[in-house]
Amino acid sequence: MQENYTTTYNHLSLAERQLIEKWFKEGMSRRQIAKLLGRSHQTINNEVKRGQVQQMDTFRAYHIVYSSEYAHQQYHKQRKKSIKNTKLDKLVLEKIVHYIKAKVSPEVIAKAKFNGQISYSSIYNWIYNGKLGLKRKDMLYPHKTKVIKTVSANPRVYGKSIEERPEDINRRNELGHWEIDTVVLTRAKNKVLLTLTERKSRLEIIRIIADKSSEAVNSELKALTQNFQFKSITADNGTEFARLSEAVNCDIYYAHAYSSWERGTNENHNRMIRRFLPKGTIKTTTKEVAQIEIWMNNYPRKMFNYSTPIQVYLGG
Repeated sequence: MQENYTTTYNHLSLAERQLIEKWFKEGMSRRQIAKLLGRSHQTINNEVKRGQVQQMDTFRAYHIVYSSEYAHQQYHKQRKKSIKNTKLDKLVLEKIVHYIKAKVSPEVIAKAKFNGQISYSSIYNWIYNGKLGLKRKDMLYPHKTKVIKTVSANPRVYGKSIEERPEDINRRNELGHWEIDTVVLTRAKNKVLLTLTERKSRLEIIRIIADKSSEAVNSELKALTQNFQFKSITADNGTEFARLSEAVNCDIYYAHAYSSWERGTNENHNRMIRRFLPKGTIKTTTKEVAQIEIWMNNYPRKMFNYSTPIQVYLGG
């Protein structure tokens, strides 16, 4: 028998309750029973209170005694009351699945669609536990093994380094500073997407261009200057961005090789585009791309207290 009770609490079993009842009938004290079971004295006190029933003896007199069977029934009743009822009813399930398939993240679903009445961690748990009936292809960003890339000893330099970018731009203090990239849909030579993300508002521009060349990029960029203000552009060291200064009259900054986090805003937006146009997409249309752009610019953002990029952009 244990001399001291354990500090790690486990609920009493039916067998232990039956021993308590037996030892009480044999005249043992609560402290003796606690010592024999390796439990605290208070645990036995609480258990005895829970299992008290009235029992009539042969002289028709009533006595308060401990019943292991009654105590065990009361224990299960209290356990059922203590378990939080799930909020996942049929209507909630259908609504969550609808938005997941509409490429909305669990966090935005919880905050913007359920007003915080359901936590995003609950939604993730329901997904991982199979309660929503979703498959891997329905997940926004399934985990993949990362490929380790080596950095060239002589990286290409087309202009100013991102290290020269002013702190005001880094802090996103004003509108008009953009990050740029191209999104390749297939390995074969084909049309690609030109994407630009405004750093402060997260406004997104997506355009289909003929190919991944500086001529195609510059041609589209010149057209965009008619409707958008460009105070600076941050690009990677891809050859398609080598002549950006010929297309737009603003400061151009280049990130370090294989340092996509230096253009993290644009990279995150490219991942959002992949929800609709995964790698291997053979065809897409201007209309489809425009719909994706509208969806992204009207997507509630946690950083803006669930306002949208278009609201932030128009609000200045």
